[in-house]
This record gives sequence, structure tokens and C-alpha cells, in this order.
Amino acid sequence: MKNRFVILILASIVLFSAADLSAAVSRKKYFTNPQLGVWYGPVTPIFKTADLLNPDMGIGLFFRYNLPVESVKIGLDTSFQEYKSDGVNGLTMFPVYANALYLLPFDLPVRLQLKAGSGMCHMYMEPDEISQWDPMFMTGLEVSFPAGKMANIALRVDYLFIYEEYMDGATENGHFINAAISLYFNFNM
Repeated sequence: MKNRFVILILASIVLFSAADLSAAVSRKKYFTNPQLGVWYGPVTPIFKTADLLNPDMGIGLFFRYNLPVESVKIGLDTSFQEYKSDGVNGLTMFPVYANALYLLPFDLPVRLQLKAGSGMCHMYMEPDEISQWDPMFMTGLEVSFPAGKMANIALRVDYLFIYEEYMDGATENGHFINAAISLYFNFNM
């Protein structure tokens, strides 16, 4: 009885894998093209950072390119984010980072992508007029669907971690969530 159960489980895994491979072509059709896009949406400080800054709107630009593995892309993202506080302080951020995107192997009408990356973030703090570059890390999830042959629409949620505790006197890091709608174009190369 135990052997039959193991054989049934293995057969189910093989059938699921074969079905997934047959759906992979349609799922990855537009994902395997280079992409250029823009996003716009709310940018929100979280954790202790939320005590210092108010949420606002941000805008970003990104480019993605294929790797030999069809379900993985590399990307370069940048954005402009400006935050004010209830007092006179403010923060302007300009993150620039590289990331890797992984297309999850689910054949759904929408495409689910996980992403993670790192880079640098230019920070301009008012009223002290401090301008510096800080290391940053990010992770996120994107849900996209085709809007024709050349364009896609996506909803994205990114978590940005700005590492500042390496500096003398710094006691906290920055934590931000970007939730946005994006439009990107696929290029046939």
C-alpha cells in the first residue's frame, strides 16, 4: 500500500511537470523580450521611518533584459521619491539599483514575478542640506498581464531597505514600501 502511494505521488508530480512545461511557452512569451517601463504610485515609509516622514507619490523608470534561463531577467530600476514631515524636515530619494526577476511557474492569466536586488540611494535631507549616497536592498512582487502585443500593465509592490547604520551617529535604517501601477513595453530583438 505504501509503495502504491509513493508511485501515485511520483506520477502526479511527473504529470504536473509535463503540463507546466507545455504551458511555459505561452506563459513566457512576452516575458522573454527586453522591456522598458515606467511606474507611478504611492511611496510609503514604514516601521520607525513612518514616524519621521509622511507618505507621498513616486515615479520610476526601469529596463529589463533576458538571461539564458527563460524564467529569469535582470533589471535596472530608478525612481524619484520625495517625502515631507509634519515639521520642516524633508527627504528626497533617488534610488538606483539592479535586480533579478523570476517568473513563477504558474500558468495563470496574469504573470507573477518575484524580484530582489541592491544598489545605491541618493538621499537629500532638509533643512540640513545633507546629500549622500547610501547602500540599499530591495525585494518585491509584480503581477502583470499583456495589454496587446507590445505592452504590459502591472501592479507592483517593492520593499526598499536603505542601510544607514554604517555611518557614525546613525541609529536607524530607512524602510519604504512602493505600491504602483506600471506600464512597460516589450521589444523584439
